[in-house]
Amino acid sequence: MLLSIAKQANMQLVMRANVEYGEDNKRYKALKQQSSLDDLLSQVLRDSPFNYQILVDTHVILILPKTVVAPENSDALEVNRVWEHILVTGHGSENRNLLSSSTSVSYISSGTLQQLSNENTAELLQNVPGFWVEGSGGETNNNVAPRGLRGGEGFRFISLMEDGIPIVYDGVWPDFFLRQDLMTQGIETIRGGSSGIFTFNGPAAIVNFITAKGTEKQVNRLKLSQGLDHHFTRLDGLTSGAINEQWFYAFGGFYRQSDGVREPGYTADQGGQFKVNLTRKTKAAEMNFSYRFLDDKTSFFSPTPMTNANSPQGVTGIDASYGTLLSADFNNLTFKSPEGSFQRDIEDGQQSKLHRFNASIDWDVAEKILLKNKFSVADMENTMYALINLGNDTLLDAAERLKQKDITDFINQQQSQGATQPAYVYSHSQQIISNPADLNSNGLITTAYPLYSHYQQKQWLNHFSVNVDLDEVQVSLGHMFAYNDFGSLPLDKWQGEILTEVKDQPRRLDIVALDDRDNVVASFSEQGFTSYAGPGYLDGEGEAISNSIYGYLEWQPITPLLLDFGLRWEHLSLTSTAGTDSVYALADSNFDAVYKSGYTFTKNDDFNKLAWNLGGNYQLSPLSAIFFHLSSGFEMPKLINFGNEIGWGDYQDTIPEEAGFGDPVELTFAEGGVRLADNNWRITAALFETRFNPLPFTVFRGIYDRQQSIFIDTKTRGIEFDFTVNLTKQLTVAGLGVWQKAVLSGIPSDAIESAYNGNQITRTPEFQLRISPSYTIDKARFFLTYAYIGKRYSDIANNFSLAAYSVIDLGFTYQLTKQFSFALHGKNITNSVGLTEGNPRNALAHRNSTNFYARAIFGRSVIASVEVTF
Repeated sequence: MLLSIAKQANMQLVMRANVEYGEDNKRYKALKQQSSLDDLLSQVLRDSPFNYQILVDTHVILILPKTVVAPENSDALEVNRVWEHILVTGHGSENRNLLSSSTSVSYISSGTLQQLSNENTAELLQNVPGFWVEGSGGETNNNVAPRGLRGGEGFRFISLMEDGIPIVYDGVWPDFFLRQDLMTQGIETIRGGSSGIFTFNGPAAIVNFITAKGTEKQVNRLKLSQGLDHHFTRLDGLTSGAINEQWFYAFGGFYRQSDGVREPGYTADQGGQFKVNLTRKTKAAEMNFSYRFLDDKTSFFSPTPMTNANSPQGVTGIDASYGTLLSADFNNLTFKSPEGSFQRDIEDGQQSKLHRFNASIDWDVAEKILLKNKFSVADMENTMYALINLGNDTLLDAAERLKQKDITDFINQQQSQGATQPAYVYSHSQQIISNPADLNSNGLITTAYPLYSHYQQKQWLNHFSVNVDLDEVQVSLGHMFAYNDFGSLPLDKWQGEILTEVKDQPRRLDIVALDDRDNVVASFSEQGFTSYAGPGYLDGEGEAISNSIYGYLEWQPITPLLLDFGLRWEHLSLTSTAGTDSVYALADSNFDAVYKSGYTFTKNDDFNKLAWNLGGNYQLSPLSAIFFHLSSGFEMPKLINFGNEIGWGDYQDTIPEEAGFGDPVELTFAEGGVRLADNNWRITAALFETRFNPLPFTVFRGIYDRQQSIFIDTKTRGIEFDFTVNLTKQLTVAGLGVWQKAVLSGIPSDAIESAYNGNQITRTPEFQLRISPSYTIDKARFFLTYAYIGKRYSDIANNFSLAAYSVIDLGFTYQLTKQFSFALHGKNITNSVGLTEGNPRNALAHRNSTNFYARAIFGRSVIASVEVTF
């Protein structure tokens, strides 16, 4: 009855489990009435040994024995309250809390989200054990690796969800279409276990972003954030409340403009989103309707030139913490193709647009039967335009480059024009660079590779389920449907190569021929381009239709023991039309172009796969439990696989029969852990093993060679943990970490890469640790986070190591009045240079070179914010 009341009030119920007071199994008659929350709780608990307290600010109904006095400061309850959070993700029953879960789960509350102040989805997930996060690409297009997967795979094997519905079916680029703001009520994370049952393509984890709903209490919030050491301005807003006794509303969003910590010379990030929630509650049902609109531009930051791998730093002229190879000098570039010329601006960056409508219903059709349906339709579009580096051998000595054969041949060809020597000029001004060896004090040049990709799809998702309560057994039966219509698949369209200097916000360079009076008589390059033929030009569209049916059973054979059994079967149909590329000679240029060949091919295929899981939880005490889980999940093939398979080839009339979408990737998980707590501390620790089989790696063989995929198996064993302890009434320390041994295995003996079996998975550290103490004095709160990231390897040969590093963040909040609060957040305050990746586009076995490409975390940044609540 209390769960039902809390659900209708849209509040969290906090009550110790398995507390014996008086007679057992006392029955209360169901209430069929409309009353205030106070009246209902008073009536229900009148003859019970319990009292209640409504914590309005945290949306919590606290149930305590009448002999226990509720503390005035609700923050003191945070340690134990975490256990009682009722999960809405990855479980069949409606009253499973964290303590009784059979899998590794985490919950980030809205209060914690405010303290973190991370708008970057990837950075938020640093606060979940078991994830390796590479958040150095910017606000979007980052990488999160679960439990031993190598870095650089986006959010692969993780289902990012919004209110229980995936952002995208196939897991490609989900963070382009997800933003956090004041409308984010909390984040639930399920790692392994049941995640392969209750979602598509998320066998390793579910991350569910829960949206705030309106309640009886009117809430209005405005928050203004301003960067103190870089241009960053953001305005967030939220308003929610009741329309009448049955209808409730919540709407809010944000608008943000930023030049970025790595300032490129133009506005790097600009845009925002708006979301509205309407909720209708009746005695038997709750319906929710939401609409979210997103129109936001972000920049993508590629690796920058570095030196000294053991203690990395930027080469002279480009700061490792703040420098970037993006520049306004790359605006208004003219690209040449067989179909004519077109222009693009690097300032356009990654433009994401989204219209998404969700509708859901939870309906108690009978006393023990709950019907649920979640529906989503979305129109999604993203255009990505970025400058990418390729191999480390594209970092060249400027003077030596002028001695290479293509340049000496060019000078010889121009002797009739009086050419005597080559030289560099700045493309925009044609100013001659007199001494290339002194260029920017480092004497280096490099080549940038413009990359364009267009993503456009319409998506329909539906998740229907029936939950039946049979006392000791809870049964869930469900059907999940996905339809994806891609007008344009996000395939790589490389558009040439551009010569640039090596410095922060570089300028384009041209190589020219000079006569004996230093007059320019001919130009080798065109507006910086030394070719319009990039590595490849891929194009395609497609359609995916998926149907899944699942059954999930939760059985309580004895009071402290809960067992889970789950099965999901999915049928997937894929149809894709994709084209190959070809090299073209251009009539108006001395350079070739790589462009679509005009040959297209269509592929249809069907896939069937079964996932299963088995788990259990044994509650040792009201605040302690042990749990275990065994599961087997899968990732279905993606539509883009076909375009990538044939697009990098030179196929014209036919393609190989075996060319297609690939096979499903199988994952198996085993984990066992313990949750222990007392009044002032809690800890979760879990041992786990993860296997990926087979996992395709996309590798680069060099600058002008085609991409190639190899298939490997991986095996990871490790331990992850998180804890919170109240050392004093004012001082709390939280922490999390993971140690894992993730190795390559199963590379076929006939592949040259088989020598790397047993090596550490690329880009993923063996050890991570985060410690976060916070101290409260009256209305002020100080908090610090220390993060340690262990050594990693950039290549599967484990030749090129990425040094371990540490990061310190600081924060401060002050409640000026009941309505006004102030916050200050400082990230990476020591300006640590930590490399999240080396050069992912280098060869498999990296050579140790003096200068190399790598991507470092962002340098120190400080943001102040003021929030008003009314």
